[in-house]
Amino acid sequence: MKLRYSLLALAAGFLTYTQAQVSFGGEPTAVRTPGVLPAAPLVVMPTVDAELLMAEDQERLDQGIKGPYRFGSNHMVDLGLENSGVWTELSNGDRVWQIAIECPGALSINFEFHDYLIPEGAQVFVYNDAGEHLGAFTAESSGGQHSMGVTQLAGDRITVEYVEPLAVRGEGQLRIGQVTHAYRDVLGLMKGLGDSGSCNNNVICAVGDPWRAQIRSVAMITVGGSGLCTGQLINNCANDGTPYFLTAEHCLPSNNSVSNWVYRFKWHSPSCTSNSNGPTNFTVSGSTLKQANIASDAALIEFNNVPPENYEVFYTGWDKSGTAPTASTAIHHPSGDVKKISFDDDAAGNGTFSGVACWRILNWEDGTTEGGSSGSGLWNQNGLLIGQLFGGQASCSFNVNDYYGKFSNTHPAFAEWLGNCGDQLEGYPSNVGIGETAVQGGVRVAPNPTNGNLNVFLPEGAKSTGRLALYDALGQLIIERNVTRGVERMELDLSTYNGGIYLLELTLDGQRMVERIVLDR
Repeated sequence: MKLRYSLLALAAGFLTYTQAQVSFGGEPTAVRTPGVLPAAPLVVMPTVDAELLMAEDQERLDQGIKGPYRFGSNHMVDLGLENSGVWTELSNGDRVWQIAIECPGALSINFEFHDYLIPEGAQVFVYNDAGEHLGAFTAESSGGQHSMGVTQLAGDRITVEYVEPLAVRGEGQLRIGQVTHAYRDVLGLMKGLGDSGSCNNNVICAVGDPWRAQIRSVAMITVGGSGLCTGQLINNCANDGTPYFLTAEHCLPSNNSVSNWVYRFKWHSPSCTSNSNGPTNFTVSGSTLKQANIASDAALIEFNNVPPENYEVFYTGWDKSGTAPTASTAIHHPSGDVKKISFDDDAAGNGTFSGVACWRILNWEDGTTEGGSSGSGLWNQNGLLIGQLFGGQASCSFNVNDYYGKFSNTHPAFAEWLGNCGDQLEGYPSNVGIGETAVQGGVRVAPNPTNGNLNVFLPEGAKSTGRLALYDALGQLIIERNVTRGVERMELDLSTYNGGIYLLELTLDGQRMVERIVLDR
């Protein structure tokens, strides 16, 4: 049975918005108490020839190589507490170290700490000239490792701030070993949103409704600082939430180190019809390679940190039987764009790519894949993962021939971690949770889609007063109304809001009911 056309409602937990990487809140000293710190010493990186790099990238794409999708140029540096920056002692005896880094013409900057040893109570922040910041990062942020990648921050200049309490003075070790100049707009601040082909579907669209759980398993990966791939959390036979993550072997660097990779979840457009930015800070930094399997172009990775609960992740189920799917679905980040979903309505064939036995997608009926999609999953008609993207020629203009390493060939190499429990394993948790589950009944809306005037029909026989709330797709509260006992219908005027997906939540008699609203403008 095809899952594509059955509709699911979205539940209220999807509305959670947070800042994390994994970070622990707070503000940099320079932001919290302006004027206390001197200007940070500036280190300027060499210029980057973006046109030359883009020409090289195009040559790779023309060969069917879909990842890693390069977006930046790496600068190797050695910037530490002892040889660069400036220390400032505060009135309470704490001290702050700062350094500013500029990459002329960069659209964003990310970097790696090659020494990261943070004592208890110390904090690290990163901020840009626009006042945006990441952090606080603490000892817990690196998952016990002594290196850590830090995700992208917009602009061509950032400042790193390390706050060290008096009680642990001199115990910290911090060294920036690599800085990445982004010559592509991977944060979607310009028209990087939509860098992928126009035939791709935003996952927030109705066609994504049957795949909400699988969508939540997928993350974009910052590979080696300067490249992008896609992958997904994968379940194991113990159903215990161990953060195993599957991607393509060809996304790995030559030394197989993934310790400083950064994984971004929940990055998708809140609008179906246009490419709008979503939160970029649901990220996890740091991981360990468990096993690579060249024979199926697969890599199994374990995160150093379990994704926080408010990330609402899902660990996808899988099918290792080797049975060809009658229809296939792909979820991915093409060209480093917001998350997309693609469909092949026909049976997959068998094929080889670079000598690897693969599932061959002859052509996509809806959507495609591109550079940056490498490592993304292929799910069968039952919602179970059967492979990950190796390569191929498919694009919006030539939408044929994509190749996925077969999970049936991958599993034997990864059985030590994923376990042996039959040919099929469902995802974890089995109840997809309050994040995006199917919650229906009790409240009805019409018309839906609506052009602005919305009627809300409430349950009959309510025993108490309640609350009606409307949220946009980023979790921001748009409208809030009290529901009086006995009222059976309410009208909402949405004519002043932008088109897109909204969630209507009714809390009444101790129950929560949610309906998905499409505002078509």
